[in-house]
Amino acid sequence: MDRRTYLETKFGGKEAAVRAYAPVVEAAESAGLQIDFEGIKITPNTINAHRLIHWAGLEQKQTHVVQALFEAYFEKGRDIGDVPTLVDIGVECGLDRDLLERLFASDADMEETRARDAHARERGVSGVPTFVVANQHVLRGAQSPEVWGEVIEQILEQLRAQEREADKAPPT
Repeated sequence: MDRRTYLETKFGGKEAAVRAYAPVVEAAESAGLQIDFEGIKITPNTINAHRLIHWAGLEQKQTHVVQALFEAYFEKGRDIGDVPTLVDIGVECGLDRDLLERLFASDADMEETRARDAHARERGVSGVPTFVVANQHVLRGAQSPEVWGEVIEQILEQLRAQEREADKAPPT
């Protein structure tokens, strides 16, 4: 889908889209990231990108592929829904071209990928980045160190409470 149309539909108009993305632009600039929002012409269907991520994980190259996908999309405006583009990205990260072409030509891992997507959406994931921490905290978007500190402190307090309860329990 056309990127501008997608954002305006998602956020309720051009002004709302600009407001929604302003913190992203500011955070990227302050972190020194070079995001080319003007270069991103479409919002792709990422099901095949997620399949590539899965296959890369089997080869212990998942982190490298995820980084390459983000760079391709956000820095270079590449279409990460396009299979030849995904094959090229996979090859750039050390995956086998022939194998990737065969996998993409099939339905390999399509249902598993869709099931993972559905599970994530059921848990409240509606965009990236979204972090699920300790299977209980969902953090959407870029968060400040203070927010991360609060989440970590909450988790630590829950663990301490569990330890206190365990200490009170009669021996079995």
